[in-house]
Amino acid sequence: MTPCAQDRVMETDRKPKIRAGRVLFPLPLLWFCLIALLISLLVPLRIANTDIWYHLRNAEQMLVTHSFLRADTYTFTSAGAALLNHEWLAELPYYMGFKAFGLRGLAAVNVCILCLVFGGVYYLSCQRGADCSDAALLTSGGLLLSLYSCGPRMHNFGYLCLVVLLIALERFQKSGRGLWILPPLFAIWINLHGSWVFGFVVVGICCVSGCMQKDRGRMVADPWTPVQFREVLAVTAVSAAALLVNPYGYRLVVYPFDLILRQQANLENVIEWKSVDFHTFYGKLALGMVFVVLGTAWFSEKRWTLRDVLLVSFALWVSLTHIRFLIFAAIVLVPVVAPRVQICPSYDRDRDHSWRNLAAAAGIIALLVWLFPTSQRLQAIIDASFPRAALQYMEQNKITGNLFHAYGFGGYIEWNAPAIKTFADDRTDIFVYNGVFDDYLKAVAMQQPQEILDRYKIAYVLYSPGSPLSLSLERGARWKVIYADEVAMLFERLPEIEDVQSSPRPTAK
Repeated sequence: MTPCAQDRVMETDRKPKIRAGRVLFPLPLLWFCLIALLISLLVPLRIANTDIWYHLRNAEQMLVTHSFLRADTYTFTSAGAALLNHEWLAELPYYMGFKAFGLRGLAAVNVCILCLVFGGVYYLSCQRGADCSDAALLTSGGLLLSLYSCGPRMHNFGYLCLVVLLIALERFQKSGRGLWILPPLFAIWINLHGSWVFGFVVVGICCVSGCMQKDRGRMVADPWTPVQFREVLAVTAVSAAALLVNPYGYRLVVYPFDLILRQQANLENVIEWKSVDFHTFYGKLALGMVFVVLGTAWFSEKRWTLRDVLLVSFALWVSLTHIRFLIFAAIVLVPVVAPRVQICPSYDRDRDHSWRNLAAAAGIIALLVWLFPTSQRLQAIIDASFPRAALQYMEQNKITGNLFHAYGFGGYIEWNAPAIKTFADDRTDIFVYNGVFDDYLKAVAMQQPQEILDRYKIAYVLYSPGSPLSLSLERGARWKVIYADEVAMLFERLPEIEDVQSSPRPTAK
């Protein structure tokens, strides 16, 4: 028996089984209920996401027109520009949740998806030999690490696909079955989100590690059999072909690489693409993640497979390079680290009590329903970040001229006030291609902002109070404030020669 096989036997001996035998409702299921409760308490607080609004508009347009979106119709700066709606399938569940139950439905869809994601992480951790209590604690820590990107984002569906992939690969490694789920998984994944590229990286790492035959100290081989290796190659080839099952053809396949090669302005200026700043809250969590990995590598007696070493290295690299991938790191690292720690007393199935667990789970579910945010609470969170009152003022006064606005306001305006054509939104790619994004960055960085506003014939500016641009316009002679609150200020361009007989537009402050 190889050392790697011996490790797997030892894991099997001490691995807590989630499947119920004599225990009707075992402790591992109760731990999952606690994870779900934590998700339900924390995730809805992240609802004020800038992306979700234009995604809702996209889904509505698709269902109304019964066609896929192929050109921009929301902005006046890029009207008619070719559009690749690369997350179209993930938009539909969020839209249906919103149409059915409003903001609570939107939040509930996001909570359900993340319960599946982190439930899968917890399940995989247990399957890899972690005690259920330790797996639950590490999964909860992974959730905290992921909160930066846990708003109602399309990539949450992509990460659900990633969890399914990891579970399928783990099962195949142990039993030689279940790998042919990958081609249909990738066919769905590419229509959900561009993170399908990570799926092929994971499969590639498994292929490379499966070629190793020798043990090297604390690193052990976990090789494929020749039959397994041929099957992996065949499945990978079919999965690659399955990527073409999408409404945009090869263009959707090359889009992630287009992002890397042609959208440097996006990668360099959008905050979520920046590297982790260890001075921030999430930076400190990321630093804790690094220390946990180093600690388990140093103190745990459990040997490492080459596959785990490569996966952990890749996850640390991408998550520290781009803060938006901390959730990817959590999904990959927790199942690797959890079997190597022992924080809680080991689960004893013989001493488990089904009815006590069931009563506790019922209490958790009741608490989840009771504490789930109301529509009013969710709306208040959104109103603290987006210009709801300012848009109401614009609609009441029929303001529809060319509008320059904060970048994060674009999608919100497109969803809540579709009659107003926006300057740009978080789709970013089409605005990088035609130079609009560069002009926006120059204007807000106070690099000849007036010239840029003149070039686009801007009649109104909607921007955050206290920003350099707002202060400049407020002090200048060519603009006047016609609305202001804590979230946004609305400026109107003054005519060069004012008609003294005309009545001024009403001003609200």
